[in-house]
Amino acid sequence: MKRALLLVLVGAAALLISAQAKPKKQKAELPAVFDHAQYVRVEAEGGDSFTPGLYPEDREAIYDVEQGLHDWKRYTIAHKREDAELVFVVRKGRLASVTPRVMGGIGSRPQDRNPGSQSPGSQGPIGRSPNAQDPFGDRSAGVGLGAEGGPADDMLSVYMVNPAGALSGPIWTQSLKGGLEMPGLQLLRRIRQEVDAAYPKN
Repeated sequence: MKRALLLVLVGAAALLISAQAKPKKQKAELPAVFDHAQYVRVEAEGGDSFTPGLYPEDREAIYDVEQGLHDWKRYTIAHKREDAELVFVVRKGRLASVTPRVMGGIGSRPQDRNPGSQSPGSQGPIGRSPNAQDPFGDRSAGVGLGAEGGPADDMLSVYMVNPAGALSGPIWTQSLKGGLEMPGLQLLRRIRQEVDAAYPKN
């Protein structure tokens, strides 16, 4: 009886040791571009900070994330997308909004981006084709209104930039309610912690 009990205990101990010895699942590593990149840019899904009609909270988030990157002191802010190696794309959460948009002259489409900040092959806001039909109908000069909705959580994504200035990715993305609110900027804090842990600076 004692021998049978001993065998059971030994077997249980062996199973426990075997279970503990199994390797833990590794998290996906951050791409090395986070380590060697020097210049980054901040934009919103709807364009950069100079885009007419950009959602006001997105424009504010661009400025806030730029300030957060400046305080991080790991990267330098690029003024043009083609000069950057990484683009941090922000989107403030909203359920629905009405955004005023400045319309161009007759026969033209709304000015999507600041010409000085745009590179060939990457015209227009993120996710919009350069030749996309104007969703606001009337293209005559004046001010129009555009309805906009989407997830309630704030979102931060990071893209790589190819030589033509087009975005590739995202290579990192997370969303969080209030994640782009100052002073915490929780989403930027998350990517900062991950990058500094994966690629510590001496």
